[in-house]
Amino acid sequence: MIHRVTLPIPQASVAEWRAGDVVIVSGILLTARDLAHRRILNAAETGWDLPFDPTGLPIFHCGPLARRDASGWTITGLGPTTSARMESSTPAILARYQTPFLIGKGGMGPATRQSLIDHRAAYLAAVGGTGALGARAVDGVVGVYWLEEVGMPDAVWILRVRGYGPLVVTMDSTGRDLHDEIARAAETRSTTV
Repeated sequence: MIHRVTLPIPQASVAEWRAGDVVIVSGILLTARDLAHRRILNAAETGWDLPFDPTGLPIFHCGPLARRDASGWTITGLGPTTSARMESSTPAILARYQTPFLIGKGGMGPATRQSLIDHRAAYLAAVGGTGALGARAVDGVVGVYWLEEVGMPDAVWILRVRGYGPLVVTMDSTGRDLHDEIARAAETRSTTV
């Protein structure tokens, strides 16, 4: 099934997505890699106010490339990074900020799988190596945070996208995990050869 979604999206709608579905996204999302995840959780644990509100926003595991001129920011590269790096922090972020879905590359582990079930969320795989193509879907930069402290790829970028995708649901809210299924099938084939 193909889902063309405009954000924000109700969690109940995401809970209906199934592994193998294709999603095309329009609306506001944020980018965050492992350093940003740690900073977001540190703020939550210490009571420090974040300069942005991640509540209800999809999180894209991405370190965008951008250039700035007199008219503002232009995203020149928007591709996924390896999501497994965010495994330790993802369950707490999903629980605290009602993240409807994640976008990344390579899948995630059992803690995230359980958290997706618990919070009726999903993980969507983006195709790696397509950063220039992905940048075409960016309709504007709403904000950028921590740029001076951590640099461009590790900053949090709040982006407005239009027609970003196709993305494939590879981990759904029922616990189905295509990454795990493919790995197990490959292992079975290799032991029977």
